[in-house]
Amino acid sequence: MRSSQLFHIFSALTKKEIRELRKWLLSPSHNQRDDVYQLFEYLSQHLGDENGKQLTKERLFAKIFPKDAFDDARLRQTMHFLQTAIEEYFFYIKIKEEPFRETITLVNVYQERKLDKLYEKAIKKLEDEYEAFPYKDDEHLEKGYLIVKEKSNRINEKSRATKLHYQEMSDSLENTFIARKIKLACVMLSHQRVYKTEYDLGLIDALMEYVRNKKELLEIPIIKVYYHLYNLFRYPDEETHYFEMKQALEDYTHLFKPAERSDLYLIAINYCIGKMNTGVQKFQREVFEMYQEGIEGHFLIINGVLNHLDFRNIVTIGTTLKEFDWVSKFIEEYQQYLAPVYRDNFVQFSLCKLYFEMGDYNRAQSLLVQFDIDDLLINLSAKSMLVRIYYEINEINALESLLDSLRTYVNRNKAIAYHKNNVNSLIRYMKKLTKLNTYDKVQKEKLREELVAAPSFPEKNWILKQLDAL
Repeated sequence: MRSSQLFHIFSALTKKEIRELRKWLLSPSHNQRDDVYQLFEYLSQHLGDENGKQLTKERLFAKIFPKDAFDDARLRQTMHFLQTAIEEYFFYIKIKEEPFRETITLVNVYQERKLDKLYEKAIKKLEDEYEAFPYKDDEHLEKGYLIVKEKSNRINEKSRATKLHYQEMSDSLENTFIARKIKLACVMLSHQRVYKTEYDLGLIDALMEYVRNKKELLEIPIIKVYYHLYNLFRYPDEETHYFEMKQALEDYTHLFKPAERSDLYLIAINYCIGKMNTGVQKFQREVFEMYQEGIEGHFLIINGVLNHLDFRNIVTIGTTLKEFDWVSKFIEEYQQYLAPVYRDNFVQFSLCKLYFEMGDYNRAQSLLVQFDIDDLLINLSAKSMLVRIYYEINEINALESLLDSLRTYVNRNKAIAYHKNNVNSLIRYMKKLTKLNTYDKVQKEKLREELVAAPSFPEKNWILKQLDAL
């Protein structure tokens, strides 16, 4: 029984759905078999008993047909009818959740039954729902096509001599296809980057060329956004596509559903971070502004939750740009959106970062020395701040001790492999900096040349500034 489809379906039902299904099965329109209802009642009451271990077929049969000998085929038939009834309920609630689908089904019915007045009323309702639909995405384009198709079918049935909506149908279908094809290509390219796989994108190049030559297509919000996003993936060095996409997002943000809006902002933010990491400094301000828009518009708060890594990144880039007032207000107002499991640690780390960048080393140090979190990157960042604080306040003995413990931490922690070179660079150059004879210009210049030639690591520019300040 536990391996049956019915068991898995029943296990996924909520208490509310069970209550509604009870009413559904009591209606003769949906069920006329008492054995089906009895099976439903027994399962709804006993499915949770030891995770359904006692629900053997024999036990079920005895409860439903107490006077009859066990008949496996008969029980399977009852289970089949119950599963069918539940699936019909699923279809019903899904249709009710989408008024457009419900109305267009009515349009089809009235068309088939020649109920002209009801048809006209339903098609008008359909057009009103279409106009009132708040999001102008690919789903909206598809709905436009379906309305034109229904109207054309109606005209065609009444009189073949009448001018049909074929051009409008063709344009609507084409726009829907273009939007969805480019959008899917963007999803594939994004997945391809992360999972190092290769996809055949089909006719996307020809389609992009077609859009490029047919400028009016770029007046459709979803096509414009994904057109520039696709080019951003394919030609990351052509920054003009980022700024075009950014402008399109500013203009059309309200026309996308929250989940899609969030995805678009995160993609734009990741692009900015990528450019920033390659040394294009102007993208520091870009990523900060994109985060600001995403936060203030609540585009990055999904189901009431702000991702803890986004929270950390916002604080990091904001403090780097010296936007201290904004960051302070952000930490205070948006910490409530962090999942409870992350909240205390990430808020504490964020305050450490804020105080450190503001030069308030005493407050930063008092938080850092008691800082304890399992997150590897946060731990490394916290230790890096403490290294710089000890240097700034001239606590050289504490600094030496911390550098030694940091080296031990790195060597023992295998999960740190990707960041090991960065941490070792920090340790090596901080030790050289603290042992440097500040009156020896040759030694100082030699260290500077070595630092400039060294591979990039997060604290490199800070160490260069300290060296130049000696």
